[in-house]
Amino acid sequence: MKALIALGSNLGNRQAHLDAGLAALAKLGSVQPSPLVMETPDESGLGPAYLNTAAIVDYAGTDPKLLLEALFRIELAQGRDRSAGRNAPRTLDLDIIAVEGHRGTWRWRRPEGLAVPWDMLELILPHPRARQREFVMAPIRALGLESLIP
Repeated sequence: MKALIALGSNLGNRQAHLDAGLAALAKLGSVQPSPLVMETPDESGLGPAYLNTAAIVDYAGTDPKLLLEALFRIELAQGRDRSAGRNAPRTLDLDIIAVEGHRGTWRWRRPEGLAVPWDMLELILPHPRARQREFVMAPIRALGLESLIP
């Protein structure tokens, strides 16, 4: 299952966090990173500028919900503090932008052992705000995969 993932970091060694994120994604399936890494200001004004990129992951699984859970685990392993709030600065942010053959909204109970501050998880595919964010779209265009996002 091909998944388009956006990556961002605005804390610490941002490039190292992106590299670690890409390496962790490679454990989920083959990864093709975007050739474009761009620096963008933090839209919330709460932190330093972001480095952003994207990658296509040929995920070995078939359930996008399990992929989202895996991305949360990667973020946590990279030091992301989800208790700091929705737009707080972060070491690593991984967002599923689109998954080939999957559209819709899923809500499910957080699995035991996943250390996120919500009881319910939600995934909307394709990502509802992707086309409004140049820091997402530019790396995706550099991959030649803009057509995956309606």
